Amino acid sequence: MRIINIALGQLGCSNLGLEDTIRQIAEAVEQVGQKKADYLLFPELYLEQQPDQASLELIAATARKHRVGVILGYCETEQDTRYNTALFIGKNGEILGQYRKIHLLDFERNVFTPGDQCPVFDLPEGKIGLMISYDLMFPEVSRILAIKGAQLLLVLAANKFPPHPHQHVYLSSRALENHVFVAMANKVGLDGNHLYLGESTVVHPNGSTIYKCSNNVELPVISINLDEIEEARGRLDYLKNRRPAVYAKEGFGFTPTESF
Repeated sequence: MRIINIALGQLGCSNLGLEDTIRQIAEAVEQVGQKKADYLLFPELYLEQQPDQASLELIAATARKHRVGVILGYCETEQDTRYNTALFIGKNGEILGQYRKIHLLDFERNVFTPGDQCPVFDLPEGKIGLMISYDLMFPEVSRILAIKGAQLLLVLAANKFPPHPHQHVYLSSRALENHVFVAMANKVGLDGNHLYLGESTVVHPNGSTIYKCSNNVELPVISINLDEIEEARGRLDYLKNRRPAVYAKEGFGFTPTESF
């Protein structure tokens, strides 16, 4: 069996400063490390600023000590440009890469610049792709990641009350239509004037829910068996049975020779 243990960092986010938030991240890494987690997924913009070098070194050292990779949402600043970013830190404390949110809501466009890359991280446990919140509602990003070989999609979210009526539909659809596992970590609790929903979720490639958090602080570790992907795929191989040449002919934006 190819098992990957994913921890969902559904933690409180009530007006913590940078130092306290970094400390909370390190404590969470230690806790899930004791539960044999492979990777710990945090919500969207869990850090509302760019961490300084000392903060990154602390997180990296904790990840390395407990052999837990960290996927951390933060506000990335590059010169005068800001991105809504997910940083991927490996089990050895190394920076594996980052993903910048591609689809921005109207109000986000006043703050952030959209990303334009869909990286897949090829790890010893399996291949992982990242998405952030609103990206989940568009089928293109998840499909690109799946075609690139991703077996598990990790979604960083910041969904508030009242809950989005179709959130579970999107999670299930992205898993089912791409034959992948999908795990989402959401913020929870009161942060200023915003009340976050929680309900972080892991979905099987057959579209069923494996685990769903409550509306309170949780730090669960969920075991995923990647071997179950092939069984879920069965004869309904959506990726194999696609028709890229037809899509290109209809002006979908890809030439017949492209794999998307």
